[in-house]
Amino acid sequence: MAKRNSLENVNSFCEILSEQISTRFGNYPTIKDIIYHLSERGLIRPITLRNYLIIDKFYKKLRINDGHITHTVMDMSIEFNLSERQVQTIIYDYQKKFKKDENILNRRNCVR
Repeated sequence: MAKRNSLENVNSFCEILSEQISTRFGNYPTIKDIIYHLSERGLIRPITLRNYLIIDKFYKKLRINDGHITHTVMDMSIEFNLSERQVQTIIYDYQKKFKKDENILNRRNCVR
């Protein structure tokens, strides 16, 4: 697993990004503007976006499939053209990377 970011680095990154985005989109950018900007600059890798979508859609489809995990994994593998094993790995292992504690050191001191 990669090292977590220091809070100081995260805050510096936010300042730089805030400046770039306000210059490009004005004082009130939408979340779509921000995500697009990050993706366009290569700061969000395509695989990260795909994995996030898989995890989000998995839990939505799980409700539709009445909690049948196997059927839901098969649906996701078809939709994203991945093997069932790849989808399972993303669901069970990769989603840990989306937790705050996994990404920022000293998060207790964070104002957000």
